[in-house]
Amino acid sequence: MRIRARLTLWYAGIMFVSLLAMGVLTYRQFAPEPHEKAARHEVEADENDFRESLRNILWCGVPAALLALGGGWWIMRRALAPVTTLTVAAEQVNESNLSRQLPRSGNGDELDRLTEVFNAMTARLDGSFQRVREFTLHASHELKTPLTVMHGELETALREENPSSRNANASQPAR
Repeated sequence: MRIRARLTLWYAGIMFVSLLAMGVLTYRQFAPEPHEKAARHEVEADENDFRESLRNILWCGVPAALLALGGGWWIMRRALAPVTTLTVAAEQVNESNLSRQLPRSGNGDELDRLTEVFNAMTARLDGSFQRVREFTLHASHELKTPLTVMHGELETALREENPSSRNANASQPAR
């Protein structure tokens, strides 16, 4: 589950609890104490008070809760937009563009610090890749010189006629 969805669910839970608390407190405010009930007329009045409280909660509380949920979703979307931007930029990093910096938000918040850490990490990785490339280049150059010398000596040896090997073959009788 995404962070945005979890935050929205937590926010909705808090809104539900606050709406429930508002309803309970509203009912207690309008409901008379039990010892004051003397007649059936008062019981009917209590039921009317309960219905009135319920109607107030439905007509005022539910739209307020929906507005709060929509506002909370919009605020969380705006608050998490830098995370989305950082994620997209980090997904595009590979060995060929390690020197490119990830965009910082400039807010000085935790995400800005995380971006700074990512940029430092990619700079270290870029340095490591550069050292490996240089080592490979130098090692291949160092290996080419002895191999070239050996190749030249072998070609020279093959071109030269070796009189001792020819004489040894000639002195042996043919069978």
